[in-house]
Amino acid sequence: MELTDAIRERRSIRAFLPDPVPREKITGIIDLARRAPSWGNTQPWEIVVADGPKAAQLAEAFTAEASKGISPRPDIVMPLEFPELNKKRYVGLGRELFAVLGIERGDQAARGQHYLNMYKFFGAPAVIYLLIDGKLNEPYSCLDVGSIGTTICLEAVEQGLGTIYLAAAMHFPDIVKRVLDIPDEKKVVIGIAIGFPHPDAPGATFRSSRAPLDEVLRFA
Repeated sequence: MELTDAIRERRSIRAFLPDPVPREKITGIIDLARRAPSWGNTQPWEIVVADGPKAAQLAEAFTAEASKGISPRPDIVMPLEFPELNKKRYVGLGRELFAVLGIERGDQAARGQHYLNMYKFFGAPAVIYLLIDGKLNEPYSCLDVGSIGTTICLEAVEQGLGTIYLAAAMHFPDIVKRVLDIPDEKKVVIGIAIGFPHPDAPGATFRSSRAPLDEVLRFA
């Protein structure tokens, strides 16, 4: 598969088959992704993969925590407000996705179940966690993590797999560290669910829209 094809084909998968992903396949993806660029070649990322019983244990613990109505407590500060243009895109994504999933605007039960499904990784059999050292507080390190994360997502497409960046996977980093034996001084930046996309589920076939080119690009 050409790189341009992988870029065009990549989308966030919200419905996975339960089939396990061979560890050698995940290892190969991450091995290639190590070539991703980073500031000053610092390569600040550390990677831990949760699959099988560990992924199931995380999903169960996350769901239990979220079901209590406990607020997220991430290591990395998440934005609470967006500029109007970004907010419009964010709200638009939810509207488009729920329409495809058949979730009505006032159906709070269905919406609640969708959010719980996020904590279950949408059924993905594995999650790739990207970490940084706790001493790294500058934005560049998270930018670098995004670099290798994107490379992982693109290579996954070439391998016939699907992925989704899941903020829900890092909402409760203390649980992640306990289950995956990660030192407390590390920061959990993001979790990328990975697996085989469900061939028929709307959550796997849905593709979010993109802003037109003239809205994001100009030559000075």
